[in-house]
Amino acid sequence: MATNEPPSFRCDSPPPDTLPTPAIGPYPELSRCLSTTSSWSHGSGSDVTSRHSIGSLPISRQSSASFQSRPRSEIAGGSRQSSYTFDGKHRRRGYMRPQGTDFAASARSRESVMSLGSIAHLQYYFARTGLLDGKGGQLARKKQQQRVTLDLSALDSNGPVPKIVGSDHDSTYASMGSSPDFGAQGFDMGNIVESPVDEMNDFYDDFDEVDGMLPPTVSTYHHREKHIPKPPTMIELKIELEQTLRDAAKALSEVKQRKAGTFQSTSGPQFPNMPQEHTQGWYELQGMNILDLVTLAIRAAKLYYTAHDLPDRLDTIKSEKQIRTDLLAVMEMLKQMATRNFKDGMKEEEITIMENWINSIFDILKREQEIEDVESKERESWKWLSGDWTGRELERERQFLMSMDPSADPLPEWTGVSEGSEMPTPFLQAFQNGLRLVKLHNCAVKKSRRRFGAIGSFHVDTQKPYRCADNLRYWAKAAELRWEVMLSIDALGIVYNNSPKVWVDFDAAILKWSRHVREEITKELANK
Repeated sequence: MATNEPPSFRCDSPPPDTLPTPAIGPYPELSRCLSTTSSWSHGSGSDVTSRHSIGSLPISRQSSASFQSRPRSEIAGGSRQSSYTFDGKHRRRGYMRPQGTDFAASARSRESVMSLGSIAHLQYYFARTGLLDGKGGQLARKKQQQRVTLDLSALDSNGPVPKIVGSDHDSTYASMGSSPDFGAQGFDMGNIVESPVDEMNDFYDDFDEVDGMLPPTVSTYHHREKHIPKPPTMIELKIELEQTLRDAAKALSEVKQRKAGTFQSTSGPQFPNMPQEHTQGWYELQGMNILDLVTLAIRAAKLYYTAHDLPDRLDTIKSEKQIRTDLLAVMEMLKQMATRNFKDGMKEEEITIMENWINSIFDILKREQEIEDVESKERESWKWLSGDWTGRELERERQFLMSMDPSADPLPEWTGVSEGSEMPTPFLQAFQNGLRLVKLHNCAVKKSRRRFGAIGSFHVDTQKPYRCADNLRYWAKAAELRWEVMLSIDALGIVYNNSPKVWVDFDAAILKWSRHVREEITKELANK
Protein backbone atom coordinates (compact mmCIF):
# COMPACT_ATOMS: atom_id res chain seq x y z
CA MET A 1 0.00 0.00 0.00
CA ALA A 2 1.40 3.31 -1.08
CA THR A 3 2.12 5.91 1.55
CA ASN A 4 3.23 9.55 1.40
CA GLU A 5 6.19 9.00 3.76
CA PRO A 6 9.66 9.92 2.32
CA PRO A 7 11.96 7.03 1.49
CA SER A 8 14.33 5.97 4.23
CA PHE A 9 18.10 5.91 3.71
CA ARG A 10 20.51 3.28 4.88
CA CYS A 11 22.37 4.05 8.03
CA ASP A 12 25.70 3.76 6.31
CA SER A 13 24.81 6.09 3.42
CA PRO A 14 26.14 9.65 3.71
CA PRO A 15 23.80 12.55 3.27
CA PRO A 16 23.46 13.94 -0.29
CA ASP A 17 25.12 17.26 0.54
CA THR A 18 28.32 15.64 1.83
CA LEU A 19 31.46 16.12 -0.31
CA PRO A 20 33.00 12.92 -1.70
CA THR A 21 36.06 11.59 0.09
CA PRO A 22 38.87 9.31 -1.18
CA ALA A 23 38.40 5.60 -0.95
CA ILE A 24 39.83 3.92 2.08
CA GLY A 25 42.93 1.95 1.21
CA PRO A 26 46.15 0.65 2.73
CA TYR A 27 48.19 3.54 1.27
CA PRO A 28 47.83 7.30 1.54
CA GLU A 29 46.11 9.21 -1.18
CA LEU A 30 47.88 10.10 -4.40
CA SER A 31 46.19 12.81 -6.41
CA ARG A 32 47.81 12.03 -9.78
CA CYS A 33 49.62 9.30 -11.59
CA LEU A 34 53.40 9.39 -11.79
CA SER A 35 55.84 9.43 -14.70
CA THR A 36 59.35 8.05 -14.81
CA THR A 37 60.57 11.20 -16.50
CA SER A 38 59.04 13.71 -14.08
CA SER A 39 59.16 14.47 -10.38
CA TRP A 40 56.29 13.91 -7.95
CA SER A 41 53.18 15.60 -9.32
CA HIS A 42 50.19 16.60 -7.22
CA GLY A 43 47.02 18.03 -8.63
CA SER A 44 45.15 20.54 -6.60
CA GLY A 45 45.37 18.67 -3.35
CA SER A 46 46.38 20.67 -0.34
CA ASP A 47 46.82 17.90 2.18
CA VAL A 48 50.25 18.35 3.70
CA THR A 49 50.24 14.93 5.29
CA SER A 50 50.07 13.26 1.92
CA ARG A 51 53.23 15.05 0.79
CA HIS A 52 55.09 13.86 3.90
CA SER A 53 53.81 10.36 3.49
CA ILE A 54 55.21 10.21 -0.06
CA GLY A 55 58.76 10.57 1.17
CA SER A 56 58.28 7.57 3.43
CA LEU A 57 57.56 5.24 0.54
CA PRO A 58 60.31 2.75 -0.45
CA ILE A 59 62.14 4.16 -3.53
CA SER A 60 62.99 2.03 -6.52
CA ARG A 61 64.10 3.22 -9.98
CA GLN A 62 61.41 1.50 -11.95
CA SER A 63 58.62 2.94 -14.03
CA SER A 64 55.28 3.92 -12.60
CA ALA A 65 53.27 2.19 -15.28
CA SER A 66 53.15 -1.18 -13.50
CA PHE A 67 50.65 -1.47 -10.67
CA GLN A 68 51.14 -5.14 -9.90
CA SER A 69 51.99 -5.90 -6.31
CA ARG A 70 55.52 -7.07 -5.67
CA PRO A 71 57.03 -8.49 -2.51
CA ARG A 72 58.51 -5.93 -0.22
CA SER A 73 61.71 -7.96 -0.01
CA GLU A 74 62.22 -7.51 -3.75
CA ILE A 75 61.58 -3.79 -3.46
CA ALA A 76 63.92 -3.40 -0.53
CA GLY A 77 66.63 -5.33 -2.27
CA GLY A 78 66.51 -3.03 -5.27
CA SER A 79 65.94 -3.96 -8.91
CA ARG A 80 68.49 -4.33 -11.67
CA GLN A 81 67.33 -0.98 -13.03
CA SER A 82 68.19 0.93 -9.89
CA SER A 83 71.50 2.30 -8.76
CA TYR A 84 70.28 2.62 -5.14
CA THR A 85 69.82 0.11 -2.39
CA PHE A 86 67.94 0.90 0.74
CA ASP A 87 70.94 0.45 2.97
CA GLY A 88 72.31 3.75 1.59
CA LYS A 89 74.90 2.18 -0.75
CA HIS A 90 75.03 2.56 -4.50
CA ARG A 91 77.36 1.56 -7.27
CA ARG A 92 78.94 3.90 -9.80
CA ARG A 93 78.12 3.47 -13.44
CA GLY A 94 79.09 5.06 -16.73
CA TYR A 95 82.30 6.95 -15.96
CA MET A 96 85.61 5.57 -14.74
CA ARG A 97 89.03 7.09 -14.41
CA PRO A 98 90.76 6.86 -17.82
CA GLN A 99 93.57 4.37 -17.86
CA GLY A 100 96.51 4.25 -20.23
CA THR A 101 95.55 2.57 -23.48
CA ASP A 102 97.98 0.13 -25.03
CA PHE A 103 97.07 -0.22 -28.69
CA ALA A 104 97.94 -3.26 -30.72
CA ALA A 105 100.72 -3.13 -33.28
CA SER A 106 98.23 -3.09 -36.15
CA ALA A 107 96.25 -0.29 -34.50
CA ARG A 108 99.32 1.88 -34.01
CA SER A 109 99.82 2.03 -37.76
CA ARG A 110 96.34 3.47 -38.27
CA GLU A 111 96.18 7.21 -38.07
CA SER A 112 92.47 7.16 -37.21
CA VAL A 113 93.10 5.02 -34.13
CA MET A 114 96.02 7.06 -32.88
CA SER A 115 94.16 10.33 -33.45
CA LEU A 116 91.29 9.07 -31.29
CA GLY A 117 93.41 9.06 -28.16
CA SER A 118 91.08 8.82 -25.18
CA ILE A 119 87.31 8.81 -24.97
CA ALA A 120 87.38 10.01 -21.38
CA HIS A 121 85.63 13.24 -22.28
CA LEU A 122 82.75 11.25 -23.82
CA GLN A 123 82.46 9.06 -20.76
CA TYR A 124 82.46 12.15 -18.56
CA TYR A 125 79.76 13.79 -20.67
CA PHE A 126 77.44 10.79 -20.71
CA ALA A 127 77.95 10.15 -17.02
CA ARG A 128 77.15 13.74 -16.06
CA THR A 129 74.10 13.99 -18.29
CA GLY A 130 72.77 10.56 -17.40
CA LEU A 131 72.61 9.27 -20.96
CA LEU A 132 74.13 5.98 -19.83
CA ASP A 133 71.49 5.48 -17.16
CA GLY A 134 69.27 2.53 -18.05
CA LYS A 135 70.69 2.12 -21.56
CA GLY A 136 73.12 -0.31 -23.04
CA GLY A 137 74.86 -3.38 -21.71
CA GLN A 138 73.58 -4.93 -18.52
CA LEU A 139 71.62 -1.79 -17.67
CA ALA A 140 69.31 -2.06 -20.66
CA ARG A 141 65.64 -2.52 -19.86
CA LYS A 142 63.90 -5.55 -21.29
CA LYS A 143 61.02 -4.80 -23.61
CA GLN A 144 57.94 -6.94 -23.83
CA GLN A 145 55.81 -7.04 -26.93
CA GLN A 146 52.39 -6.90 -25.21
CA ARG A 147 50.15 -3.90 -25.47
CA VAL A 148 49.16 -1.80 -22.46
CA THR A 149 45.64 -2.98 -21.67
CA LEU A 150 43.42 -3.57 -18.69
CA ASP A 151 43.61 -7.15 -17.41
CA LEU A 152 39.86 -7.65 -17.05
CA SER A 153 40.35 -11.26 -16.03
CA ALA A 154 41.98 -10.06 -12.82
CA LEU A 155 38.75 -8.37 -11.71
CA ASP A 156 37.25 -10.04 -8.70
CA SER A 157 33.77 -9.63 -7.38
CA ASN A 158 35.17 -9.33 -3.88
CA GLY A 159 37.57 -6.50 -4.72
CA PRO A 160 37.07 -3.55 -7.09
CA VAL A 161 40.81 -3.09 -7.70
CA PRO A 162 41.79 -3.72 -11.34
CA LYS A 163 45.35 -4.34 -12.40
CA ILE A 164 47.16 -2.94 -15.42
CA VAL A 165 49.70 -5.00 -17.31
CA GLY A 166 51.92 -3.50 -19.98
CA SER A 167 54.79 -4.01 -22.34
CA ASP A 168 57.07 -1.52 -20.66
CA HIS A 169 57.20 0.13 -17.31
CA ASP A 170 57.17 3.50 -19.10
CA SER A 171 53.49 3.57 -19.87
CA THR A 172 52.35 6.39 -22.04
CA TYR A 173 49.01 6.40 -20.32
CA ALA A 174 50.62 6.55 -16.91
CA SER A 175 52.87 9.42 -18.02
CA MET A 176 49.99 11.61 -19.17
CA GLY A 177 49.31 14.64 -17.08
CA SER A 178 45.58 14.06 -17.44
CA SER A 179 45.63 10.47 -16.10
CA PRO A 180 42.98 9.60 -13.49
CA ASP A 181 43.54 9.61 -9.78
CA PHE A 182 44.52 5.99 -9.28
CA GLY A 183 45.33 6.45 -5.62
CA ALA A 184 41.88 7.83 -4.90
CA GLN A 185 40.28 4.90 -6.70
CA GLY A 186 42.06 2.30 -4.65
CA PHE A 187 44.66 1.10 -7.14
CA ASP A 188 47.75 -0.64 -5.88
CA MET A 189 50.27 2.19 -5.51
CA GLY A 190 52.96 0.27 -3.69
CA ASN A 191 55.37 0.10 -6.61
CA ILE A 192 55.08 3.72 -7.73
CA VAL A 193 58.35 5.52 -7.07
CA GLU A 194 59.77 8.97 -7.39
CA SER A 195 61.34 10.12 -10.68
CA PRO A 196 65.09 9.33 -10.97
CA VAL A 197 65.77 12.96 -11.95
CA ASP A 198 65.97 13.94 -8.30
CA GLU A 199 68.29 11.03 -7.71
CA MET A 200 70.86 12.14 -10.29
CA ASN A 201 72.27 14.99 -8.23
CA ASP A 202 73.14 12.70 -5.32
CA PHE A 203 74.37 9.97 -7.62
CA TYR A 204 76.96 12.05 -9.46
CA ASP A 205 78.08 14.34 -6.68
CA ASP A 206 80.96 12.07 -5.78
CA PHE A 207 82.71 12.75 -9.12
CA ASP A 208 83.71 16.20 -7.94
CA GLU A 209 85.22 14.79 -4.78
CA VAL A 210 87.94 12.77 -6.54
CA ASP A 211 91.27 14.44 -5.94
CA GLY A 212 93.09 15.54 -9.06
CA MET A 213 90.22 14.52 -11.34
CA LEU A 214 89.49 17.22 -13.90
CA PRO A 215 86.95 17.02 -16.71
CA PRO A 216 88.67 15.74 -19.85
CA THR A 217 88.99 18.24 -22.67
CA VAL A 218 89.87 18.10 -26.33
CA SER A 219 93.51 17.94 -25.29
CA THR A 220 93.01 14.20 -24.95
CA TYR A 221 93.23 14.05 -28.73
CA HIS A 222 96.55 13.92 -30.50
CA HIS A 223 96.28 16.65 -33.09
CA ARG A 224 98.39 16.10 -36.16
CA GLU A 225 98.49 18.94 -38.58
CA LYS A 226 98.49 17.68 -42.13
CA HIS A 227 100.75 19.52 -44.47
CA ILE A 228 98.73 20.78 -47.41
CA PRO A 229 100.99 21.92 -50.24
CA LYS A 230 100.28 25.22 -51.90
CA PRO A 231 98.73 25.11 -55.36
CA PRO A 232 101.25 25.53 -58.14
CA THR A 233 101.67 28.92 -59.74
CA MET A 234 101.13 29.61 -63.41
CA ILE A 235 104.87 29.71 -64.01
CA GLU A 236 105.28 26.24 -62.47
CA LEU A 237 102.37 24.86 -64.50
CA LYS A 238 103.83 26.33 -67.67
CA ILE A 239 107.25 24.82 -66.99
CA GLU A 240 105.70 21.41 -66.34
CA LEU A 241 103.64 21.61 -69.52
CA GLU A 242 106.64 22.50 -71.65
CA GLN A 243 108.69 19.67 -70.11
CA THR A 244 106.04 17.00 -70.71
CA LEU A 245 105.52 18.19 -74.27
CA ARG A 246 109.26 17.98 -74.99
CA ASP A 247 109.42 14.45 -73.52
CA ALA A 248 106.49 13.30 -75.68
CA ALA A 249 107.95 14.92 -78.79
CA LYS A 250 111.31 13.24 -78.17
CA ALA A 251 109.69 9.81 -77.80
CA LEU A 252 107.66 10.27 -81.01
CA SER A 253 110.79 11.34 -82.88
CA GLU A 254 112.51 8.14 -81.74
CA VAL A 255 109.58 6.05 -82.96
CA LYS A 256 109.76 7.66 -86.41
CA GLN A 257 113.50 7.09 -86.63
CA ARG A 258 113.17 3.43 -85.66
CA LYS A 259 110.49 2.90 -88.28
CA ALA A 260 112.75 4.52 -90.90
CA GLY A 261 115.82 2.61 -89.67
CA THR A 262 117.86 5.77 -89.03
CA PHE A 263 117.89 5.66 -85.25
CA GLN A 264 121.33 5.65 -83.66
CA SER A 265 121.24 4.15 -80.20
CA THR A 266 123.42 5.71 -77.55
CA SER A 267 125.28 3.77 -74.91
CA GLY A 268 122.99 3.28 -71.98
CA PRO A 269 121.99 0.74 -69.35
CA GLN A 270 121.18 -2.69 -70.70
CA PHE A 271 118.00 -4.12 -69.25
CA PRO A 272 117.62 -7.91 -68.95
CA ASN A 273 114.85 -9.83 -70.71
CA MET A 274 114.33 -7.09 -73.28
CA PRO A 275 112.40 -8.33 -76.34
CA GLN A 276 113.87 -8.16 -79.80
CA GLU A 277 113.21 -5.05 -81.84
CA HIS A 278 110.20 -5.06 -84.20
CA THR A 279 108.47 -7.86 -82.32
CA GLN A 280 105.06 -7.78 -80.63
CA GLY A 281 106.62 -7.47 -77.17
CA TRP A 282 108.76 -4.59 -78.40
CA TYR A 283 105.75 -2.83 -79.89
CA GLU A 284 103.84 -3.17 -76.63
CA LEU A 285 106.68 -1.63 -74.61
CA GLN A 286 107.03 1.16 -77.14
CA GLY A 287 103.30 1.84 -77.19
CA MET A 288 102.99 1.91 -73.39
CA ASN A 289 105.88 4.37 -73.20
CA ILE A 290 104.19 6.68 -75.72
CA LEU A 291 100.86 6.25 -73.94
CA ASP A 292 102.34 7.32 -70.59
CA LEU A 293 104.22 10.33 -71.94
CA VAL A 294 101.33 11.68 -74.02
CA THR A 295 98.88 11.15 -71.15
CA LEU A 296 101.13 13.18 -68.84
CA ALA A 297 101.27 15.93 -71.46
CA ILE A 298 97.47 15.96 -71.74
CA ARG A 299 97.15 16.18 -67.97
CA ALA A 300 99.59 19.09 -67.79
CA ALA A 301 97.75 20.89 -70.60
CA LYS A 302 94.41 20.42 -68.85
CA LEU A 303 95.76 21.82 -65.58
CA TYR A 304 97.24 24.78 -67.40
CA TYR A 305 93.97 25.55 -69.19
CA THR A 306 91.73 25.25 -66.15
CA ALA A 307 94.02 27.11 -63.71
CA HIS A 308 94.85 30.00 -66.03
CA ASP A 309 94.08 33.34 -64.39
CA LEU A 310 93.37 35.03 -67.74
CA PRO A 311 91.25 32.56 -69.73
CA ASP A 312 90.05 35.25 -72.14
CA ARG A 313 93.63 35.66 -73.32
CA LEU A 314 93.69 31.99 -74.32
CA ASP A 315 90.33 32.46 -76.04
CA THR A 316 91.80 35.17 -78.24
CA ILE A 317 94.49 32.71 -79.33
CA LYS A 318 92.33 29.61 -79.69
CA SER A 319 88.77 28.96 -78.66
CA GLU A 320 88.05 26.63 -75.79
CA LYS A 321 85.86 24.45 -78.00
CA GLN A 322 88.70 23.85 -80.44
CA ILE A 323 91.13 23.10 -77.62
CA ARG A 324 88.78 20.49 -76.17
CA THR A 325 88.20 18.96 -79.59
CA ASP A 326 91.94 18.48 -80.13
CA LEU A 327 92.37 16.91 -76.70
CA LEU A 328 89.52 14.45 -77.24
CA ALA A 329 90.90 13.48 -80.64
CA VAL A 330 94.29 12.58 -79.18
CA MET A 331 92.71 10.63 -76.31
CA GLU A 332 90.49 8.68 -78.70
CA MET A 333 93.51 7.79 -80.81
CA LEU A 334 95.39 6.55 -77.73
CA LYS A 335 92.39 4.44 -76.80
CA GLN A 336 92.36 2.80 -80.23
CA MET A 337 96.08 2.06 -79.98
CA ALA A 338 95.63 0.32 -76.64
CA THR A 339 92.55 -1.56 -77.88
CA ARG A 340 94.45 -3.25 -80.70
CA ASN A 341 97.31 -3.99 -78.25
CA PHE A 342 99.77 -1.93 -80.33
CA LYS A 343 99.82 -4.56 -83.04
CA ASP A 344 102.47 -3.90 -85.75
CA GLY A 345 103.62 -0.83 -83.88
CA MET A 346 102.37 2.74 -84.23
CA LYS A 347 100.90 3.91 -87.51
CA GLU A 348 101.99 6.99 -89.42
CA GLU A 349 98.67 8.79 -89.00
CA GLU A 350 98.76 8.20 -85.25
CA ILE A 351 102.20 9.72 -84.96
CA THR A 352 101.09 12.67 -87.11
CA ILE A 353 98.03 13.39 -84.93
CA MET A 354 100.10 13.48 -81.74
CA GLU A 355 102.82 15.63 -83.29
CA ASN A 356 100.29 18.13 -84.62
CA TRP A 357 98.68 18.39 -81.19
CA ILE A 358 102.04 18.97 -79.49
CA ASN A 359 102.97 21.63 -82.03
CA SER A 360 99.62 23.38 -81.53
CA ILE A 361 100.20 23.59 -77.77
CA PHE A 362 103.67 25.02 -78.32
CA ASP A 363 102.15 27.58 -80.70
CA ILE A 364 99.61 28.65 -78.06
CA LEU A 365 102.36 29.13 -75.49
CA LYS A 366 104.44 31.11 -77.98
CA ARG A 367 101.62 33.47 -78.91
CA GLU A 368 100.71 33.95 -75.26
CA GLN A 369 104.29 34.96 -74.52
CA GLU A 370 104.17 37.50 -77.34
CA ILE A 371 101.02 39.05 -75.86
CA GLU A 372 102.65 39.25 -72.43
CA ASP A 373 105.69 41.00 -73.94
CA VAL A 374 103.49 43.60 -75.60
CA GLU A 375 101.61 44.26 -72.37
CA SER A 376 104.84 44.52 -70.42
CA LYS A 377 106.21 47.04 -72.90
CA GLU A 378 102.99 49.05 -72.67
CA ARG A 379 103.18 49.16 -68.87
CA GLU A 380 106.67 50.60 -69.10
CA SER A 381 105.21 53.65 -70.84
CA TRP A 382 102.71 54.36 -68.07
CA LYS A 383 104.10 57.43 -66.38
CA TRP A 384 101.26 57.57 -63.85
CA LEU A 385 102.29 54.20 -62.40
CA SER A 386 105.07 55.67 -60.26
CA GLY A 387 106.70 58.96 -59.39
CA ASP A 388 105.87 61.99 -57.27
CA TRP A 389 102.63 63.65 -58.40
CA THR A 390 102.16 66.00 -55.49
CA GLY A 391 100.21 69.05 -56.66
CA ARG A 392 99.50 67.43 -60.05
CA GLU A 393 96.79 64.97 -59.09
CA LEU A 394 94.45 65.95 -61.95
CA GLU A 395 97.23 65.57 -64.50
CA ARG A 396 98.02 62.11 -63.18
CA GLU A 397 94.39 61.02 -63.54
CA ARG A 398 94.32 62.49 -67.06
CA GLN A 399 97.40 60.45 -68.01
CA PHE A 400 95.76 57.36 -66.57
CA LEU A 401 92.55 57.87 -68.56
CA MET A 402 94.46 58.35 -71.81
CA SER A 403 96.60 55.22 -71.17
CA MET A 404 93.51 53.07 -70.72
CA ASP A 405 92.26 53.87 -74.25
CA PRO A 406 95.30 54.82 -76.36
CA SER A 407 93.33 54.56 -79.63
CA ALA A 408 91.07 57.49 -78.70
CA ASP A 409 91.90 61.16 -79.19
CA PRO A 410 93.96 62.88 -76.47
CA LEU A 411 91.95 64.43 -73.70
CA PRO A 412 91.94 68.21 -73.10
CA GLU A 413 93.66 69.55 -70.02
CA TRP A 414 91.82 68.75 -66.83
CA THR A 415 91.23 71.95 -64.89
CA GLY A 416 89.37 72.34 -61.65
CA VAL A 417 85.75 73.52 -61.67
CA SER A 418 83.79 75.74 -59.33
CA GLU A 419 80.33 77.30 -59.17
CA GLY A 420 81.43 80.56 -60.80
CA SER A 421 83.55 79.11 -63.64
CA GLU A 422 82.34 78.60 -67.18
CA MET A 423 80.54 75.30 -67.66
CA PRO A 424 81.13 72.85 -69.15
CA THR A 425 84.91 72.76 -69.47
CA PRO A 426 86.44 71.16 -72.61
CA PHE A 427 87.49 68.17 -70.51
CA LEU A 428 83.97 67.51 -69.20
CA GLN A 429 82.44 68.17 -72.59
CA ALA A 430 84.45 65.25 -74.00
CA PHE A 431 82.50 62.92 -71.67
CA GLN A 432 79.06 64.54 -72.03
CA ASN A 433 77.56 61.80 -74.22
CA GLY A 434 78.91 59.04 -71.95
CA LEU A 435 80.33 56.99 -74.84
CA ARG A 436 83.96 57.58 -73.97
CA LEU A 437 83.33 56.80 -70.32
CA VAL A 438 81.81 53.44 -71.29
CA LYS A 439 84.84 52.61 -73.46
CA LEU A 440 87.22 53.64 -70.68
CA HIS A 441 85.40 51.32 -68.30
CA ASN A 442 85.69 48.36 -70.68
CA CYS A 443 89.37 49.06 -71.38
CA ALA A 444 90.12 49.25 -67.65
CA VAL A 445 88.38 45.92 -67.11
CA LYS A 446 90.55 44.28 -69.81
CA LYS A 447 93.76 45.64 -68.30
CA SER A 448 92.76 44.47 -64.84
CA ARG A 449 93.57 41.03 -63.45
CA ARG A 450 89.89 40.51 -62.65
CA ARG A 451 88.29 40.73 -66.02
CA PHE A 452 84.58 40.87 -65.34
CA GLY A 453 81.87 43.47 -65.24
CA ALA A 454 82.31 44.98 -68.71
CA ILE A 455 79.43 46.94 -70.26
CA GLY A 456 78.22 44.80 -73.13
CA SER A 457 75.38 46.91 -74.50
CA PHE A 458 75.55 50.68 -74.93
CA HIS A 459 74.63 53.37 -77.43
CA VAL A 460 77.17 54.26 -80.12
CA ASP A 461 74.84 56.67 -81.93
CA THR A 462 74.35 59.47 -79.41
CA GLN A 463 72.37 61.97 -81.49
CA LYS A 464 69.33 61.48 -79.26
CA PRO A 465 69.62 62.98 -75.74
CA TYR A 466 68.14 59.93 -74.00
CA ARG A 467 70.91 57.72 -75.45
CA CYS A 468 73.58 59.96 -73.94
CA ALA A 469 71.78 59.80 -70.60
CA ASP A 470 71.62 55.99 -70.85
CA ASN A 471 75.36 55.76 -71.46
CA LEU A 472 76.03 57.88 -68.38
CA ARG A 473 73.73 55.68 -66.30
CA TYR A 474 75.42 52.53 -67.63
CA TRP A 475 78.81 53.90 -66.62
CA ALA A 476 77.68 54.89 -63.11
CA LYS A 477 76.00 51.53 -62.47
CA ALA A 478 78.96 49.55 -63.81
CA ALA A 479 81.27 51.52 -61.52
CA GLU A 480 79.15 50.40 -58.58
CA LEU A 481 79.00 46.74 -59.60
CA ARG A 482 82.55 46.22 -60.87
CA TRP A 483 84.72 48.72 -58.99
CA GLU A 484 82.49 49.09 -55.91
CA VAL A 485 82.52 52.87 -56.06
CA MET A 486 79.31 54.84 -55.64
CA LEU A 487 78.79 57.74 -58.06
CA SER A 488 76.07 60.38 -57.85
CA ILE A 489 75.34 62.20 -61.12
CA ASP A 490 72.34 63.74 -62.85
CA ALA A 491 72.42 62.13 -66.27
CA LEU A 492 69.67 64.21 -67.88
CA GLY A 493 71.00 67.38 -66.25
CA ILE A 494 74.41 66.74 -67.82
CA VAL A 495 72.93 66.12 -71.25
CA TYR A 496 70.67 69.20 -71.18
CA ASN A 497 73.17 71.38 -69.23
CA ASN A 498 70.58 72.36 -66.64
CA SER A 499 72.81 74.01 -64.03
CA PRO A 500 76.48 74.41 -63.08
CA LYS A 501 75.99 72.09 -60.11
CA VAL A 502 75.49 69.05 -62.32
CA TRP A 503 78.93 69.68 -63.88
CA VAL A 504 80.55 70.03 -60.47
CA ASP A 505 79.08 66.65 -59.45
CA PHE A 506 80.10 65.15 -62.79
CA ASP A 507 83.69 66.33 -62.39
CA ALA A 508 83.84 64.92 -58.86
CA ALA A 509 82.43 61.58 -60.06
CA ILE A 510 85.04 61.24 -62.84
CA LEU A 511 87.85 62.06 -60.41
CA LYS A 512 86.58 59.56 -57.85
CA TRP A 513 86.20 56.79 -60.44
CA SER A 514 89.61 57.44 -62.02
CA ARG A 515 91.45 57.44 -58.69
CA HIS A 516 89.77 54.25 -57.48
CA VAL A 517 90.39 52.29 -60.70
CA ARG A 518 94.00 53.48 -60.93
CA GLU A 519 94.74 52.38 -57.36
CA GLU A 520 93.23 48.94 -57.93
CA ILE A 521 95.18 48.31 -61.12
CA THR A 522 98.39 49.52 -59.47
CA LYS A 523 97.85 47.15 -56.57
CA GLU A 524 97.21 44.21 -58.91
CA LEU A 525 100.41 44.86 -60.84
CA ALA A 526 102.40 45.11 -57.60
CA ASN A 527 101.06 41.73 -56.39
CA LYS A 528 101.58 39.95 -59.69
